[in-house]
Amino acid sequence: MIALGLLSHSPAVAQVESGVGTPVAGNSSAAYFFISKPGEVTMSVNLWGMVRFPGRYEVPISTDLVQLISFAGGPLADANMSSVRVSRSERRQDQIRKVDYTLDLDRISKLDNEALVLRTGDTVYIEPIAFKWSDAFGILTTLAVVVTAVASVIAVSNY
Repeated sequence: MIALGLLSHSPAVAQVESGVGTPVAGNSSAAYFFISKPGEVTMSVNLWGMVRFPGRYEVPISTDLVQLISFAGGPLADANMSSVRVSRSERRQDQIRKVDYTLDLDRISKLDNEALVLRTGDTVYIEPIAFKWSDAFGILTTLAVVVTAVASVIAVSNY
C-alpha cells in the first residue's frame, strides 16, 4: 500500500497529447504528440532516433517527412540525415508485407516529392552518425594520456 502511494506521487517521465501540438506530462515512457486543427483528417506515424522529441505523432494527412521531423524539433547534431529509414506495411494482392525505404535528406533537392510522402502507420528512424572525427580525437587523446602515464610508471620503477 505504501509503495502504491509512493508511485502515484513520482515525477512523470513522458509526454502525452494535450491540444494542438502541446505535449504534457504523463505516466508512460512513450511520447505522443497530437498536431492538427479541430476536424482535420489525421494519420498516426512514429518517429524514432536522433530527433529532439521522438515518439508517436498524430499529424494531418498532408504532412511530409520533412514536416514530421520539424514537428519533432528537428534532427540532433549527431543525426545521420543521409540514411533516413522509412518502414511501412504495404498490401499487395492478398499479402501485407513490410517495406523499408532509405532516403538521403542531405540531398533533399534531388528527391522526388513522392519519396517524402508519409502514410498512416509509417515508422521513420534516424540513426546516429556512425563515426565522427571528434570522437577519434577524444579516443587518441585518452590513449596518449594512458601511454604517458604507463611510461612514467615504468621510468620511475626502473630507478
